[in-house]
Amino acid sequence: MPREVTRVGAYALKHALGRGAFGWVKLAVQDETGAKAAIKILDRENLQRLDEQDQVKAEVKAMADLTHPCIVDLKEVLSDEQSVFMVMQYCPGGEVYDRVRAKGSFGEAEARRHFQRLIQGVDFCHKKRIYHRDLKPENLFFDERGELCIGDFGLAALRADAEDTNLRTICGTPHFAAPETRSDGYDGGPADVWSCGCILYFMLTAKYPFDGKNFVQLQLMVQKTEPYFPSGSMSRSCEKLIKGMLVKDPTKRMTLDQVMKNSWFKVDFVPVKVEHNANTNRFFDEEDPTLAQFMTPDDKLVVKKSSMMSTNESKLRPIKQLNAFELINIAAFDVANIFDEDENTVSNATRFVSKVEIDRVQAAIIERATALGSVAHRQTQARVVFECQSTGQVVTMRTYQVIPGVCVYDFSRDEGGREHFHTWFANLRDENHEVGKLILSEAD
Repeated sequence: MPREVTRVGAYALKHALGRGAFGWVKLAVQDETGAKAAIKILDRENLQRLDEQDQVKAEVKAMADLTHPCIVDLKEVLSDEQSVFMVMQYCPGGEVYDRVRAKGSFGEAEARRHFQRLIQGVDFCHKKRIYHRDLKPENLFFDERGELCIGDFGLAALRADAEDTNLRTICGTPHFAAPETRSDGYDGGPADVWSCGCILYFMLTAKYPFDGKNFVQLQLMVQKTEPYFPSGSMSRSCEKLIKGMLVKDPTKRMTLDQVMKNSWFKVDFVPVKVEHNANTNRFFDEEDPTLAQFMTPDDKLVVKKSSMMSTNESKLRPIKQLNAFELINIAAFDVANIFDEDENTVSNATRFVSKVEIDRVQAAIIERATALGSVAHRQTQARVVFECQSTGQVVTMRTYQVIPGVCVYDFSRDEGGREHFHTWFANLRDENHEVGKLILSEAD
C-alpha cells in the first residue's frame, strides 16, 4: 500500500482528483495564499528510466521552457527518497471534450477564440522543437478564467536533431491522429496541425471529422474520405481553413504560420503575452550532480527546492534520479481529472499502463467489468464500450501501443456520475483482482 501523504512543501493535500498510470493526482491548497494546485504523486520505482544522456540536456531545457499562457503550467518539481511531486496548474473549467458533450457545439466566435489559444500554444511548443502528438479535446482544459490551456504531454516527442524530422513511434488518438502517423516515420509538426484542424471541427459540430464503427473502418475514413461539413455549422472561410489543415499529404498541408495568417483566424485576434522569465533556472538545483553533469552553465534548468515534507519520513530534496524524458512522459498521468468539483464540470479520463499482451489484459478487464455489473459492447482490439444499466454509466476503453510491448489503456467517462466512474475504475484495477496484477508495477 502507498504511504499516505498529507503535505508537500507549502501545500496541504486534499482529496484525490484521479489516478493515472504512475500514481495519484490530488488537490492541494497553498498555506499562505489559499491558491489551489494539482499535485501528481509519483512513485520513483514506477517511472521508466532511460540512460540516453545525450537526450537529457535538450529535453530538460525544452520542458523548462514550456512556460506559456496557453499551456498547463508545471510550477515546480519536488521529491523525496520515494516519490516525485509535480505541482501543476489547477484547471477548474474542465475539458473541451466535456464542455462540448454537455452543452453542444461552440458558436463560431467562441470556437475561434479557443482555437487561437490552441494554435499559439502549439506554435510555442514547435518553436521549442516539442511536438505534442496527442492533441485532442480531452487534452485541452479551461483555466479559472475559462481560457483554453494545452495539457497532457504524455506522448510528446522532442526532435533532438534538427536534421532528423521523422518521428517513429505511432501515437495519438485515432479520431484526431493524422493519416501519416500510421507509417514508420513522420513529421510531428504537420501531424499536430492535422489534430488542430480536427479539434476545430469538433468544437463547431460536436462531431468527429472522421468516424467508423471500428478502428479499421476509422482508418479507412481518415485515409480515403473527406469530412462532411453540416449545413450552417460554420462559415465558408472557416470550412476552407479546416480543409487546408486536413490535407492528407503532410507536405501540402497548411503550416502553423499559414494558419495564423489566415483571414478567419485573424478576426479579433489578440496575441497572448508571453513573459520571458529572466530566471531560466526554473527547475534546476546547482548542487544536483545527477543533472548538473549534463548541463553547461547556460543550461541550468531542472528542479526547485521547497521546505517541509509531506509526512514525517523525510524532507523534500531536489530530484536526483528522474531524467528529462520522464518529465515529459509523466503526463501520461491522468491530468484529465484535474478539475473543480463543481457539478457542472465533468471529469473524463483515467488510464493505466501494462507490459502484458493486449489480449490477456483486455480479457481480464472485460471479465472484471462484467463482475462489476457492466456489459461490454462494440468490442474491437482498439475499443470497448462498457455500459451499466443500474447506474446509467457508459465508459469507453481505448487501447494504444505507445512503444512495442507497452500499452496504455485509457478509460473515458461518456455518461454517468463522477463518483460512480471513479469507484468503478478503482474496483476494476483493484490489486486483489487480475487486472490490478497486470498493471505496470514497481517490480516491472
